[in-house]
Amino acid sequence: MRFILNLIDLCLSLPWWGALAVLASLAAFVYLSGVWFKWKFHKIVHEAVLEAGSGLKGAEARVHAVTAVPAPAGASPYDIKEDDEEFDPELDGQPWEEDGGHFYSIDVTVTPADPATAWDPTGLAVVPADFEPEDPTDVSERMGGLHSAEAWTGEEFVPLPEGEVRGPKRLRLLMGIPEGVRAVKFANLVTYFGHVDLPAPLPAKAAK
Repeated sequence: MRFILNLIDLCLSLPWWGALAVLASLAAFVYLSGVWFKWKFHKIVHEAVLEAGSGLKGAEARVHAVTAVPAPAGASPYDIKEDDEEFDPELDGQPWEEDGGHFYSIDVTVTPADPATAWDPTGLAVVPADFEPEDPTDVSERMGGLHSAEAWTGEEFVPLPEGEVRGPKRLRLLMGIPEGVRAVKFANLVTYFGHVDLPAPLPAKAAK
């Protein structure tokens, strides 16, 4: 409030052109401050997105087997639960549809570049192998999602809950992949690694 009163007193004490210059300078300052804060905000968000998935930058993906499989009968175990405020009844708890895509089981060992890196296998997705974003934070429109995952214990695969692990992990991933995609790479948000060639999908009748 005092600033405004002082500004009024200053403008009244100056000739009209001086007061106009002061007001113009103030308007320019306000505008440039807004531009700077907007740039700073976008920069922070941009860096946060890149940092969030960077734990798997340079990771190795050793593919053991890839199999075309039928569509899963039930919902993903990683769907948001009904008692969560983020629950969407049209998406969560619903079976995955075969329309527009195919399903594959991918047996792969993921090894982070840094063995101490904590990462969540249930956060993995896949994108076409030839996808190259124009901006590092761009996301592919043909991303394939993870329905469910299993982890190798040394003797068998067991269902994998959500949560972080450290170091290498052998996984069996059930992925839904858009129709027409024949090779993919793994995506951890906007960090990409590995390469997986896909066999021919199951015929439509066999996939149901």
